[in-house]
Formats: sequence, C-alpha cells, structure tokens
Amino acid sequence: MSAERILVVEDDPILASIIAELLTDADYEVDGPYASLSDGVAALASDFPDGAVLEIRLGGGDVGMLAEDLKSYDIPFLFCSGFADDRLTRHLPDAPLVPKVTLSQTLVPVLDKLLH
Repeated sequence: MSAERILVVEDDPILASIIAELLTDADYEVDGPYASLSDGVAALASDFPDGAVLEIRLGGGDVGMLAEDLKSYDIPFLFCSGFADDRLTRHLPDAPLVPKVTLSQTLVPVLDKLLH
C-alpha cells in the first residue's frame, strides 16, 4: 500500500521544511512544498494528491483559487496559517485551520482525521 500524497503549499521555507518533515515522519508522501499559488495549481493539474496543506496567504495573495479547485475535486485540505480570522476560512468552513503556533502538535492529527 502506497503512502497518501499530500500537496504542500507554503511560502516560508522554514515552515515548509517543518511541515514536510512532520508529514514524512507520519508516513505521508509530500508533494512540494510549493512556494507560490501558480506552482501549487500546476502541481494539482499534473497529478491529484490525496490531500493538501495550504498556507492561506502567499506573497500578498491567497490560495483561494487552489482551495476552490481542491474542493471541486473532493480533495480534502486544511489551512495552516497564522491568520485565524480570514475571509477564506469563513468562505470554506469545512477546511480545518491549523494555527502555525500549534503546528507540531496538531498538523498530523488534524490531517489524519480529515483523510480517514
């Protein structure tokens, strides 16, 4: 049985590395991390993941378009962000929000629950 592949879109290289390590340690296959919306969209277009971890804000914009694409394909995703009150989280209330301050404790359990 192959590992579930998780698309990671995070523009902070340190946090992207931490997320990738947490997912790898939990036996997920990491697709990325990608630092831009366009790279994340391209990754989704080339091969659908089993799930995704998305930073809400990327370089002045947000991942709204990618989140909507994931939702339309029924691919579960969560937001990992320092912004708890954001238009995107209100617009997509079914997507869990993992605060960056609790990343190491909550990312994998929230993702496991989302996917299983």
